[in-house]
Amino acid sequence: MLVALALLPLLQGCFGRQLTLHVVVVPLGSMHWLRASFRDRREWQPLLLQFRALHPQVAVDITEVEEADLRDYLARARSRGLGPDLLLLRAPVANSLLAADLVDPLPRQPELRRSLALVQPADLRRVSSPRGLSGLPFLADTTLACYDRRRVAAAPTSLAALLALAAQGRPIGLALEPTSLWWTAGALGIQNAVVPLITGYPASTSATEAGDRAAILRWLRWLHQSALQSGVDIASGPQELTEGLESGRLAWIPCYSLSLRRLESRLGRNLGVAPLPSGPGGPPTPFGSLQVWSLGQDSSPFQRQLALALAEISLNPLVQRQITLQSRMVLPANRFVTIPVASSGRLAALAQAQDQFRHSSAPLVTSFLAEPAQRVLPTIETVFSEVTVGVMTPEQGAEVLMGLRPRP
Repeated sequence: MLVALALLPLLQGCFGRQLTLHVVVVPLGSMHWLRASFRDRREWQPLLLQFRALHPQVAVDITEVEEADLRDYLARARSRGLGPDLLLLRAPVANSLLAADLVDPLPRQPELRRSLALVQPADLRRVSSPRGLSGLPFLADTTLACYDRRRVAAAPTSLAALLALAAQGRPIGLALEPTSLWWTAGALGIQNAVVPLITGYPASTSATEAGDRAAILRWLRWLHQSALQSGVDIASGPQELTEGLESGRLAWIPCYSLSLRRLESRLGRNLGVAPLPSGPGGPPTPFGSLQVWSLGQDSSPFQRQLALALAEISLNPLVQRQITLQSRMVLPANRFVTIPVASSGRLAALAQAQDQFRHSSAPLVTSFLAEPAQRVLPTIETVFSEVTVGVMTPEQGAEVLMGLRPRP
């Protein structure tokens, strides 16, 4: 905010000349089916209005670039000196761009350090690299449970209650994509056995190979037995689950918080939202992502200050609270913003899911997108698929997964 206020006199002396801040927004790579919801930037209005109030002569030009096309886009733009001033993207993507020298690290200046102090230390670790911070956290989202209130009176709070729901003729959906199924790892207490597969690092010295094999086998047996129930629908990914709930084919699904607007447009007040179920192994391990602001490389010193001003304003408590309340599908990165959980069951569910994520899955998010995980995730998904249809026994699947583990 100090940077923003310091710039105001300079802008007022520009004799009416219109300045433009070029911002590139990168949607989630695998969420192409949420593009319409993503382009509806109603939740951005508090930020844009606050920025325009301070900088009335600055226009914010927003360009949407697909994640798969981003590197080529930046390389072409940079070759002509026309790169963006600011990018809004997922934290792992920001890290990869910084490593490839396609964005600049955040500068070390007092005003920015004050903004960084507003962010959860765990979130800062997600954008930390040897070259510095790849981005300034803005908003967080997570996975939770969505259900049709007309068919499910109250969200199941345990895996046993979830399968009982399916047995009562209220179909539930599960996705075989590893990140979509990860929440069950905590509920079954097997996450420590699976972490070496994802991170590429050997298991801790306290773990035993036999114990980890037994844990993975327990996971696969649960998945196989669940798939045998007629009320359990096995989907390929979150899009199929969302469409199943929308159409009425499914009554309960694990859902991504960014899909809530789409689901609400179809289900209205019949949409129920809750944390994912716990299990005999403990609470669930939901997945989540962090949207961050990264700095482009072709900005003039004045444009760079404007870009930093917009990023810093986004952490303003009032802006963060308004965005949270208006969207009801993202959570503030400013750790001092109080979420009004008492006034909204959906926000309460989001806050609880975010707490579960921070205590369980947060350290793994970067690992899921790193090279070791990218090598093994297709094999893990194949094992899930073949175990559910009976091509492979849970015992055989456990041996395949154990074979992926790095050796000390």
